[in-house]
Amino acid sequence: MSDTQSVWHLDGGRAMTLAGGAEARRLAVARGRVWLTLSGTTDEPAEDKWLQAGEAVALAPGQTAVLEGWPAADFELLVPPTSAATNRGFLGRRFFGR
Repeated sequence: MSDTQSVWHLDGGRAMTLAGGAEARRLAVARGRVWLTLSGTTDEPAEDKWLQAGEAVALAPGQTAVLEGWPAADFELLVPPTSAATNRGFLGRRFFGR
């Protein structure tokens, strides 16, 4: 993914690991189908999930995800606005009034 893209492409037969982030994130499938393995948390065991286009899953802070496109997929990895709002720099203060 480049800085100008918001949607990632995952070819069939290729796996990708998303390292755990410092804050909650949302993985949303834009096209295709994804086989997703989520690391466990203190509250939930590790699990496998299938996600179709239009479906999403929340990733807890520190949670790792391994995904594979079946046969291929496009997806977005989003940080909720409430999380991003706490990390605003100069431009964030200028545009958002803080």
